[in-house]
Parts: sequence; structure tokens; C-alpha cells
Amino acid sequence: MSENVRLGDGVLDEAKNAVNSRTKKMVQMTINIFFDCLEDKIKDLPNSIKRLRNNPEIEQRVAALWSKQLFEEGLVPKTYSGLSDKLLVSNLRQEGYVDGMYIGYVLAMMALVDNNIAEDKILAVRDYIRPNLIRHHFDDRDEFIAQYENERYSWVEKS
Repeated sequence: MSENVRLGDGVLDEAKNAVNSRTKKMVQMTINIFFDCLEDKIKDLPNSIKRLRNNPEIEQRVAALWSKQLFEEGLVPKTYSGLSDKLLVSNLRQEGYVDGMYIGYVLAMMALVDNNIAEDKILAVRDYIRPNLIRHHFDDRDEFIAQYENERYSWVEKS
């Protein structure tokens, strides 16, 4: 017998090889399970998104968060908080329309005064315009445009 052989020689190396081999198999199995699960989730992702988009409760929550953010940034009044996209946009458009109508009224009044138009004429124009500032919705603005393009008024733009 050889004097160089000792008890336990190579056992540690064999144990390390066995542990490494089994660990490698476990890691591969874990990776496969993880990616198989991920692939299943990704396949269902479009349906999950569709379900979320078609959920009125979630739509309302998103709208509330969005309008809250717009309020916090000072872009909309607090009363708009929680409105749906459609109502929020409609209110913003109506607000802009009313603001534009009022500015047009102010400019008309200033132009009449600056051009020394008689006071009774200015008051008549004022009384004609004022009722139209409030009662109209931006969707009905074509009424004014159609009237203005009528033969009776069209000369104003043609002159």
C-alpha cells in the first residue's frame, strides 16, 4: 500500500461537486419556473388591461386622481375634482368659451367708447350682448357664426 493515502482524501471534493451539480439543477429549475410563470402573465396582460380599462370604478378613480393632480397644480378649480374625462373637458371648454365671450364683450365696449359712439348706442349694444354671455353653450357657438355670415352682416368682413 501507498503511504500517501489518507482517510477522507477526495471526499470534500466529491461533496463539493455533488452540491454544485444539484445546486445547478435547482437554479435551472427555478429560472424555468420563473420564466414560465412570467410568460403566462404576459399572455394574459392584454386581457388584464382591457378588464381594467372597462371597469367603471377604476376609470372613476383614475379620473379623480387626474383631476386632483390638475387641481394641485392650479390648472383646474377644486369643483372639477373627480369629474370624468368627458365632463372635465366639457367644463374646461365651456369655461374658455364663456371667458372668450366676455373678453369679446369687453373689447366691443372699449371700441365703442374709444370711437366716441353715442352713449345710448353703447348701452343698446351692451344690452344686446349681455344676455348672450351666459345662456349659450360652446356646442351652440355656430348659431352666432351662421348669423354673422348671413347677408345682413357679411359686409362687415368684406369691407
